Amino acid sequence: MTKPAKRTQKDKIGIYLKRQAWILFILIVIASLLDVFWLHSELIVAKSTAIGALLSFATQAIFAGFIFWHTGYRARGRIVSQLYRGQMFKWLLTVFGFALIFITIRPLAAPALFIGFMIMQISHSWMLLHIR
Repeated sequence: MTKPAKRTQKDKIGIYLKRQAWILFILIVIASLLDVFWLHSELIVAKSTAIGALLSFATQAIFAGFIFWHTGYRARGRIVSQLYRGQMFKWLLTVFGFALIFITIRPLAAPALFIGFMIMQISHSWMLLHIR
């Protein structure tokens, strides 16, 4: 006899998004403390790290919203199309977000921006490993 399909893990994804929001907050606090007490650079590094981390968090949250727009067996075709749309929209937002950041934000510490973005990406991947 076959097993019934697992229910969606929408509630787990919501929990992990909240945890990522805490990681975002902790990252901003650490970057601010580092900037104030060690670098003395008028919060340029903290601002850049926070912007990069916020960009990553926002695109991941929007992607999660796209994924769970439809649920159920009968909506499987729409779910797959939403996965593609969500991934495409996430990448477009990321590319245009970086372009907008580099054009409008002055002064900016580019390494800190990318480090904030990468830390959030790594934390997202680490949390996805724990969902399975």
